Amino acid sequence: MASGDWGGDLAAEVETAVAAVQRAMQLCNALACEMKVVEASATGGKTMDACDTTAGVSIIKPGDDTPVTAADFAIQGMVSGLLRMQFPNDRFMGEEDAAELRADADLCALAQRLCAEHSKGARVAAVEENLDLPRNLMDEGQRESGLNSRDGFLADVDRGLEPPRHAGERCWVLDPIDGTKGFMTGQGYVIGLALLDAEGDALVGVMGVPPEEESPPIMAAVKGHGLKWFNADGAEPIAYEPPRPAWADAGVTDAPPWLISPQKMATQYVPFGTQGAGLQTICCGAMIKYFACAAGRVAGFVQYEPTLKTWDHACGLICVAESGGAATDANGGRVLFPDRLFEVEGGVVCASRWAAPEVRQALLDAAMTS
Repeated sequence: MASGDWGGDLAAEVETAVAAVQRAMQLCNALACEMKVVEASATGGKTMDACDTTAGVSIIKPGDDTPVTAADFAIQGMVSGLLRMQFPNDRFMGEEDAAELRADADLCALAQRLCAEHSKGARVAAVEENLDLPRNLMDEGQRESGLNSRDGFLADVDRGLEPPRHAGERCWVLDPIDGTKGFMTGQGYVIGLALLDAEGDALVGVMGVPPEEESPPIMAAVKGHGLKWFNADGAEPIAYEPPRPAWADAGVTDAPPWLISPQKMATQYVPFGTQGAGLQTICCGAMIKYFACAAGRVAGFVQYEPTLKTWDHACGLICVAESGGAATDANGGRVLFPDRLFEVEGGVVCASRWAAPEVRQALLDAAMTS
């Protein structure tokens, strides 16, 4: 990486993760389409009506009415294949599996084509521009990862199901699009990639936000090495420091801005004296809220559920922590990700680096007493 030794022993891993997220962001920008959003429910749900699926762009997940697009599958297949080439001994966990692709030939064909175009495109760009991109984005051996083989592509998507880890095995975790509703409607969404150690502790986290305009669109964190910012292309980090927020000197009585998920829990969770005091809303998904907290746009974010999905949270927690903030359970303890689902007492409680100690304590106290 052109940034020198940032990342220490994990420099190659974070370089690869940033490059993979950049490639996935470019894929999303190439496929953006619109969906009609269902009227917001009383619970702030994320259900959506079906949009035009004549090109196989999207489907609605059975049972929960949440959308999944060809981009989700294409990104998972692409990133899975890239990581398999670069780090063959690591496990891989992704949100999606290939069952829907096997049932929908049009969706499968579109997802595979997008995966192939954007994986190959990285190698072509590297050659033409003489870029020193990670080997996994240029290796011709990637042809074996499913770029020209339907079965190979499906196998790379299905790697996300992640068989049980053995002792000492690391695991990459991908949410190809967190906040698909935001992706389909031109709002906020995140591509999140993390690396876990054998215990389930996050070592690397990268969040890419294609619609981001206030800051560079990618933040990358390495455990013990802090957080850096990247543009949508280019291997070097950007010299960027989030501005000190206007609420930085706010105390508990001032009710600084904060976020909660799921939104319906805001009636029970009251950290600042009055129900809803300081509460903000951001669409869509959990990771965009971690991004806002790490960037100092809010004082805190609380994911107020005891059982959560690893791909929705792993990269967000390490980004908040390495930005100088705090990301713990409600007791202030560390959060581990040993499997696809993880348990966390009182939910996840994040505080920005600018949040006063009493503000963070109010967030923690509310999580344990609500």
